[in-house]
Parts: sequence; structure tokens; C-alpha cells
Amino acid sequence: MKLPYSLFLFLLISSSFLHAQRIEKAINSGWEFQLENQEESTTVNIPHSWNSEDAFNDGAYFRGKGTYSKEIFIPQDWNDKAVFLKFEGANQFTKAYVNDQLVGEHTGGYTSFVFELTEHLNFGQANQVRIELDNSHNQDIPPLEADFNFYGGIYRDLQLVVTGKSHFTLEGLGAGTQLIKTPEVSENLAKVKFEGNVVTSGKDLELQVSINDPSGNQVSEYDESLNSEDFSIDFEIDNPKLWSPDDPNLYLLTANLIDPDSGEILDTYISNFGCRWFEADPEKGFILNGKPIKLIGANRHQDFENMGNAVPNSIHRKDYQMIKDMGANFIRTAHYPQDPDVYRICDELGLLVWTEVPVINDVTDSEAYHQNAVNMQKEQILQLYNHPSIVFWGIMNEIFIRLVFTRDIPEADQKAKIKTSVELAEKLEAATKELDTTRLSVMALHENDIYNTSGIADITDVIGWNLYFGWYTPGLKNLGKFLDEQHQKYPDRPLLISEYGPGSDSRIQTNDPKPWDFSEAYQLKSHVSYLNQVMERDYMLGMAAWNFADFGSSGRQDSRPYINQKGLVNFDREPKDVYYYYKARLTEDDFVYIAGKNFETRIIDKSEKVKLKVFSNSDRVKLVIDEKVEKEASVTDNIAEFELDLEPGEHSVKAMSGDVSHIRNLLVKFRNSLIADIANNPMLINVGSHSDFVDDETGEIWISDQAFQNNDFGFVGGEVFQQSSSKFQGTASNIKVTTKEPLFQTMREGLQAYKFDVPKGQYRISLLMAEPNRGASRENIYNLGSDSEKSSEGIRSFDILINGILVEKDLNLARDYGILQAVEVEYKINSEGPVEIEFRPQNGKPVLSGIKLENL
Repeated sequence: MKLPYSLFLFLLISSSFLHAQRIEKAINSGWEFQLENQEESTTVNIPHSWNSEDAFNDGAYFRGKGTYSKEIFIPQDWNDKAVFLKFEGANQFTKAYVNDQLVGEHTGGYTSFVFELTEHLNFGQANQVRIELDNSHNQDIPPLEADFNFYGGIYRDLQLVVTGKSHFTLEGLGAGTQLIKTPEVSENLAKVKFEGNVVTSGKDLELQVSINDPSGNQVSEYDESLNSEDFSIDFEIDNPKLWSPDDPNLYLLTANLIDPDSGEILDTYISNFGCRWFEADPEKGFILNGKPIKLIGANRHQDFENMGNAVPNSIHRKDYQMIKDMGANFIRTAHYPQDPDVYRICDELGLLVWTEVPVINDVTDSEAYHQNAVNMQKEQILQLYNHPSIVFWGIMNEIFIRLVFTRDIPEADQKAKIKTSVELAEKLEAATKELDTTRLSVMALHENDIYNTSGIADITDVIGWNLYFGWYTPGLKNLGKFLDEQHQKYPDRPLLISEYGPGSDSRIQTNDPKPWDFSEAYQLKSHVSYLNQVMERDYMLGMAAWNFADFGSSGRQDSRPYINQKGLVNFDREPKDVYYYYKARLTEDDFVYIAGKNFETRIIDKSEKVKLKVFSNSDRVKLVIDEKVEKEASVTDNIAEFELDLEPGEHSVKAMSGDVSHIRNLLVKFRNSLIADIANNPMLINVGSHSDFVDDETGEIWISDQAFQNNDFGFVGGEVFQQSSSKFQGTASNIKVTTKEPLFQTMREGLQAYKFDVPKGQYRISLLMAEPNRGASRENIYNLGSDSEKSSEGIRSFDILINGILVEKDLNLARDYGILQAVEVEYKINSEGPVEIEFRPQNGKPVLSGIKLENL
């Protein structure tokens, strides 16, 4: 059967189209990897980081060189194509070789880059590809230092891109992005400009462009000969469907580069874009599409537990879906550009974005550093330009924090540091405005007037303040006072809160939250206060919580070492209570949630009530206890509070609001009954702490401390240890050889005894201790003799007696075990009645962090 000519031509052209369009092939699997300090190589898949484990061991993770090698077969029929290697991100200095020939190098760890391989390939053969990475500290490459890990490796996807010899430009700062601009947008009309450039092979070219609306209907098209390597095409869209967090409408632009003689598509470029307009008003706040909108959301780092920053796109999507699900409309990708998929996801979900370059904490006064920083900003803007979600280009974060907190810097050096930082800010601002005048520039500042006096805060369109009142600075309520003062002094300056929030450890639970106790309860208290203070100030553009998730930070020594714990969710993305609070506060669908997932066992005084907080977006919440008793409470600040009289035992509590409900099962125990139950359950006391510690490994609950009373248990004498240089409840330092740092970081100092009014029996007593002072002496006080140069200063030594029997003589924790090291000593005793552990000082004050009493 002979086909009609028209049908034959259609099939031929269609086949040509399908055959010749751009190929983007992931080459992530099966790379041989070797670190410079290791003799053996391993096989890894990309995304990959060599610091996913060592950054969490002792905090001194490897920063140096790593090499990836692989043979890649290149088909013979690609010999009339152009072939490229595209990195989505590799940290932080990259060199790539093909068949031992250098094909390109790139500086910077957080943007994409492309190298052309064509001239170095052997077609129809296997080709050796070698990629060398170096994440060593480099004074000329931002970031110099920061409160996050600089994970080394090819930690984002790696691709081969194959095009015709004539193609849209892929190399350069834009890494292949052709710009879709929307210089004018209204409800009636959107003007769209498609700009880019091509690499030609000397042939005539035709450029076909089509635009489809969010429903898939074609609304504009263009088909003309291409007369130069650069192009700029104007379109108009009538009555555009606007992009917003509530309606994230996306248009699709498709551009084909065609050989007019054969009809073959030589290359294709496809990108979404959106139509919206916005402004930052210093009195009315942020205005999107003509309507005010309060920006509420979070910052987000890109790493994940056990992965470092080698995170697959599926986890990126899960993270941002969680952020959207909690009701947020705003995200700050701190402190660097994130995976390209992140911005696509934000476009689709409807999250407004502040994205920034990693110029953070400090600046090197060198031409190379300044140029690298400017190049990073240019790369960020040119690569991410088409994303409607992006409204802020960030240029710096807390750039004077190192200057402020480093002591004894000569005045001349201080002035030089301020001068070079301001000069760099001006360069970054100029580069930003040169490339994009439609978006807002922004920088984040820490709470210090140096940003105002230096003039650096006057450079960008918007200022973000990183504020930690009630944490690093006293007084939650001082937030509003600070904001009002800044607004009054600088009335033309639009303001955001770019960071806020305390650290929290889901193992630490209390009904009496205090600053720096790392409890979930204090985290909730802080976030409620901040939200209230910002929401009542119309001039505030909005706020971004620090942080969406806990993240790796090798310099951190909080209750979980090497992790910044200010996240709304844990490192593994398990939500903390505060995440659900935001959901109650920000979402519209009926929602109710009983707080306390990690506080379901309540060990309370007999006269004490069980306190429950219920998060809801309704006016009232009903509570059903054990399917019988009903209580109701009004909702204030999206929290209903209940105080329940519950007997010891298990209880089911159901909260109802509208058509939704939430159930939590509680186990209630009376502290007053623990002595009587010692035969069945050991007693575990978190000495020196007002919080319960829930051991997530054993399930044990170490209850808060108390003073001794007759027929009960508790401490006699002493005071809660508070390190003078720290706001932390106890010591913020890492405690070695334990995963239960909070137990050892808090302690009672100078106590005389710990007593238990238990009956006659055989007992095992475990005492938990740690020497908290880094300067503690390891000297033995009895060996000082009469040498006048020797001193007992700094020595802590004490005796321990149990029921009058000496069990430890001259215990010096620093000498016997080491400083900031977990110590657990056990004793078995036969007691005729009450158990008394006595602490007798020889020098300094005795310390005790925990005590466990078991009946054997």
C-alpha cells in the first residue's frame, strides 16, 4: 500500500522531530570515588557527599580533594551532535577531564555549570571521565564560614546533554537558561519577553516558539528565521491567569531551533513561567497582584539525616510539600541557591521564595573573593530567572557577625573589614539590578547597629533582620520594641524577619519552659510570641522561621552535638509540636491536634493536674476523656488549654473541632507513688533539671528534679549549675562518649546529699556525672604538698558515701575520666531502710547530673 505524499511527509518530519530533540541523560550511577587521604576507592552513586558521616562524628569533617572516575560509552551517531556535561551542583571547586584532557573548571558549590565535551570525545567508544572536587577552605571562595556544613562531593544530579551542532547556548553563567521576562503584568494584560542566544554551525536557522496557558491551550506562537545569535521576542497575553500562593498558575514556553531545509529540530528549550507583580511597601507590607499578603514561612537547609546534602529530588519535594501543608506561603533557601528542582517545586506549590548567595559571616578583601561572589549572584539570577516563585534576590547574611564577636581586632582592621564588605554589597546590588530590575534585592542582618552606621543596610531594597529575642537576646517581648524602633528610624525601609526561633530537642519535655532549656514547650512559647508580634504590625512584610528542619553544623555543641536544632521538624523530618501549631495557625481547613507526641507519659505530683495544649483553627475545642468526660475550652492564639484531673493509669483523650478530631493516649503516674513502686520500676532522676528527659533509645524517662521531703525522694542542698558564660541550662558543651547529652549537661552543684525513703532491700545505684568546666584541674589535691607554687584552684574533688559507707574517695572527674565526658558509676547495696547518697567536698563543689535507683 502506498502512503499519500502528505501523510508520508508528516510521518517523516514527525520522525525527524522525535529523533533529533535534545537528549538529557542522567549519568549518576556507578562512579569510582577516592579521597586524597585514602588508598582504596569505592563505588558510589551520585548524588554523593563524602561528609555525610564524618561531619557528625567529632565535628572535624574532611575538607580536601575527592575524585570521581567513570567510563562512558558515546554512540557513533552522536558524532554530528554537540555533547555537554551538566552539573546541578558540586562543592566547591571542580575540574573535569575527558580522556585526560581538561574540559572545564568551576568555582562555587551551589549553582549549576556546563562543560562542552564534543571535541574531546571518541565516538563509538568508551571515554574516560574524571572529575576532581575540592571543598577545602579557600579564602577567595564564599562561604568562608557558617553555621552549616560545607559537604564535599557531586551532591546533585549529573547529566549528559546532547543537542544538534546548532543549539541554544548551554555554557556560561546561565548554564543553559534562556530568559522569560514579564516586564509588565496586570489583570488585563501580561507582556512577555523571551530572550536568549544560540550557537550556530553556519546554517540558516528557524526559531519556533509557542506559549500554552495553565490549561494547556496555546495562547501565543512565533515562527521566524533567526538572523543572529541573540534573540528577543515579545508576546502579549490577554487576561492572564495570575500566579499566587493560592493559585500557582504556570504557563509553558516551548522553543524549537529548526533546520529549515530538513525540518529537523536541532535543539529544544522548555520552561514554565508565571505572570504576577509585587512590591514591598514600608507601611503596607508585601503586596502581590495588588493585594497585601503577609509572608509567613521558614528557612530551609538542603541536608538530611545520614545523607549530608546528597539529597534526592523526592526528599526536596517532600520537604516543600510539608512546608506548604503547614500553611506557609514563603520560604528562604538559606544560605545558598538550592537544587533546580526546589524552585520548580515552589513554582508548582505556590511558595514565594527568597534565594541568596553564600556570602555569609565574613568577607575577604581580595579581588578574587569579590569576583567569585559577584559571579555567584549572576549565576543564581541567570539560572533561576524564569521562576515566578522567586521575589527576592539575597546578597548577604550577617556579614558583620564575625567582626562583632571577634575580640581585640585593631580599629584599622575593623574599618577595612567594613569598607570591603560595603564595597562588595554595592557590587552585588549593581550586578543584581543589571540583570533583573523586576525583583527585590535583600540582605539579612543580625541584631547590631553596625549595619545602620556602616550604611550597608541602605543598599538593598529590603532588609531582613535575624532576631533571637528570648534566646540569644533576653526578652521575647523585646521583639516588637526593636521592630518599632527600626521602623521609626528608617520609615522608608521595608522590613522582614529573616530568622527567629530557639533550639528544641524532642527528648526534653516540661510544663515550665525556660530560655535555653531546649524543650519543645519553650520553642512553642517563642514562636507564638513572635507570630503575634509580627501579625499585629502591618508594616512588617513577614517572617521566616529558623529553620524548617534541624540541620548539620559541625561547630554546634547543643543538646544534640553537631546539629542545629532550631527546626520545626527533626533532622529526619519527624515533626515537632511547633510544626502542627503552624498548621493550626495558617491553614483554613478544620484542624485539631493534641500537642505532646513526645510527652505522652506524665509523671506528676498527686495534687497536680495534667496540662494539655490543643492546637486548632476553630473558636472552641471539645475534649472527650476515656470516652466519657467532656470538657470545652475557648481557643486563644490557636491554642486551647486544658487542666485534667486524671488518676494513675492509661487514658484516651480525644479533641474535636468542627468535623475533625485527634486522639492521644496518655499514661499518668504520680511522683508520690514512685517510692512505693520501686520493686517494679526503677527511679530515674534528671538531677539539676526542671525538665523530663525521654531517652529515645531505651524509652526510659528521667524525671525532673525535686527537693527532698519526708517519705519521698530528692536533693539536699546545692544549686542548679549554670555556666557563667552560657545562657544554657547547665553547659552547652558536647559531652563525650554518650548520646544522652541533656542528662549530663544539666546538673546540681554543691549538693550535700540525695535521699530516697525506700524500704529495706537490695539496690543498685547509678550516678551520672560530668566535669563541666573546660579549665578544671586534673591535679590530685593530696599530692600538692607544701610547694608554694602549687594551688588547689580549679580542682573539683569529693567523696561519696552511701548510707554512711565511703564508696568513692577523692573523686576528681577531670583527673579520673576527663573533662566534659559522661561518667556513670554503679554501686550495689543492702539497705535496712532509706537510701542516702552523701557528697562531701574535698575541694570545690560536688556535681551530680542523674541518679538511677533499682530494686534488685
